[in-house]
Amino acid sequence: MNLSFKEYTFAEKHDYITHNEKYDKLRQVPRHGCTNTFDHSVRVAFLSSRLAKLVGVDPDSAAKVGLLHDFCLVDYHKDDKHVHNGRWYCFYHPEDAVINSENEGFILSHVEKKAIWSHMFPLATSIPTSRLGYVLTLSDKIVATQESLVSAAESIRNIRFNRLKG
Repeated sequence: MNLSFKEYTFAEKHDYITHNEKYDKLRQVPRHGCTNTFDHSVRVAFLSSRLAKLVGVDPDSAAKVGLLHDFCLVDYHKDDKHVHNGRWYCFYHPEDAVINSENEGFILSHVEKKAIWSHMFPLATSIPTSRLGYVLTLSDKIVATQESLVSAAESIRNIRFNRLKG
């Protein structure tokens, strides 16, 4: 699943994050079957910034947390048992995202950190405490659902194609 022109343009407007060398490695980390973590994060940031305008949240802050919410270089499909003492990805990756963001020099306010820490609600135990947190959480769920549905459709298409071949 490729970025749309609008999403690509949006990513370029935030090149202080998207052109960071470590952040760029997210292109190699799979996400939801049909995409990678870089593209997923751009989609979440794009939607977050648009929703933020509707609910009176700073769209630049929403874009920043959207881009940084999954800044964790672990492929949870294969490496999950070897990091964080076997904790599940959904519980530790928000913490890693904040740490990685700060280590790369991205300044996060306390509200932005809490939004990232809580974006896995209700799966994880941290609950959003701000409109920014709810915008990020909702955007992440919408984009993840869309990506998962595209991945499922591709799988069904491949099964049908293989049946016709064989």
